[in-house]
Amino acid sequence: MTEAPNSGPGLLARILNLCRFRGGPQDLPHKQGLLVALLVMSVVLDLSTASLFDIGSSALGRSLFSTSLLLGLCWTALVIRGLRNRFVQTAIALIACSMVFSMLILPLAWLFGTPAESDKLLSPVQTLVAWLALGVLVWKVAVDAHNVRQAIDAPFWIGMSLALAWAIADFALSRLLFSGPV
Repeated sequence: MTEAPNSGPGLLARILNLCRFRGGPQDLPHKQGLLVALLVMSVVLDLSTASLFDIGSSALGRSLFSTSLLLGLCWTALVIRGLRNRFVQTAIALIACSMVFSMLILPLAWLFGTPAESDKLLSPVQTLVAWLALGVLVWKVAVDAHNVRQAIDAPFWIGMSLALAWAIADFALSRLLFSGPV
């Protein structure tokens, strides 16, 4: 018996392929229920991570803000290009890939720990882990760029520009909204 397209274990394989720059959001099912389920799972993953690392009480707000910003900017880009019918699949790709990268970052965050308070210098292990985490971040932005590029039918540099701008906007606005005075 052959597997029905866009169902079962094939979905995970397609998501992992997106993380390896193979295929695009068009390879994912156009199912609003799947998007909602992934959004809920993404928030649960964010809250679990925040709890695990004792990040703070604003974890839910940060998660909802980041997700809303990403999806809002994605929607805007698709509407500008006249391709809003691609939103569900593109949102699924962005959220699912983001979850994959969150799971890749978890062990690195655990290995990193906290810097020693006495001198606030990173240990050699923490320095290595920080470089690895930077590599994962660059990879994530490149995957987002690939997915956005595919969704809006644009050159890679436009996808990269959008993905990088979105990541910077998310970081800056999250710091502004959820961090106390510096």
